[in-house]
Amino acid sequence: MSYGELLSEARKDVDAAIEVWRQLIHERLGDRIDYAFLKGSGIKTWESPVDYVPMISDIDIHMSTKDRMPLFPETRGGFLYSLETTRLYEERFMEMRPDHLHIPRPQVVVIEEARGEWLPERPEEVKLLFGEVPLKLEEPVEHFRARDLDELAGLGPLLTRLPERVIDRIDLEYYRVLRMLCWVVSPTPVRVLSQFTDPKHVWTLNRTNVLRLLERNGFQGIAEPYREYYLTEWKAFTEGFRGNETMRQLITHAYNVLYASYDAVREKVEQR
Repeated sequence: MSYGELLSEARKDVDAAIEVWRQLIHERLGDRIDYAFLKGSGIKTWESPVDYVPMISDIDIHMSTKDRMPLFPETRGGFLYSLETTRLYEERFMEMRPDHLHIPRPQVVVIEEARGEWLPERPEEVKLLFGEVPLKLEEPVEHFRARDLDELAGLGPLLTRLPERVIDRIDLEYYRVLRMLCWVVSPTPVRVLSQFTDPKHVWTLNRTNVLRLLERNGFQGIAEPYREYYLTEWKAFTEGFRGNETMRQLITHAYNVLYASYDAVREKVEQR
């Protein structure tokens, strides 16, 4: 298949997965949550293969529980109920998409009061799954930039630790390294751009347009490994994440994105 055909099939998979999760949330969690919504790459427009990669990109589901209770009872029964929910997700998805490309990976985040910055300012920023999502007050761009810079400051210690994190990994262990890095790599160039452009605008962009903005602002050193990172992820997906040389290339691209991004803001980090 071409990338266009692969993305078309992946989109059908994601749409089916979203519908299944909508059902499951209403049926199995509706008495415990106030609202649930989607955000992230799963609901953005996909223009090129960098915008979504099966098994690496996720369906980003945010929920708020009633009275800040746990999402599931903290009991053996709660554990089994949670695990049973994953079985139901798989079964219903397979019924809807028997010829699927992949089973989209959900990422469930329970919003706490202290993480109110995850709430949208406008309804169109998210896709509603359950209830009514409260909107946060409009946040000054300086707050966006400061929060992004705090996250970028953490790249220094992470880069220092990575050599010891990879020395004893091989084969399926490389996937563990990738999962450790993928949630950091994806937003990092966006956080760099937020220091130099409108942060509210840049966070609405898909990765195709993030790449364009990186190049337009002279960050080719970040854009090149960022693009190669996602293209190599597609290759790794087609190999079932079992091609060791591909996985080493992929982890190298991830490191290069983080290194170049930290280097681009090092002066700002040191002046914090």
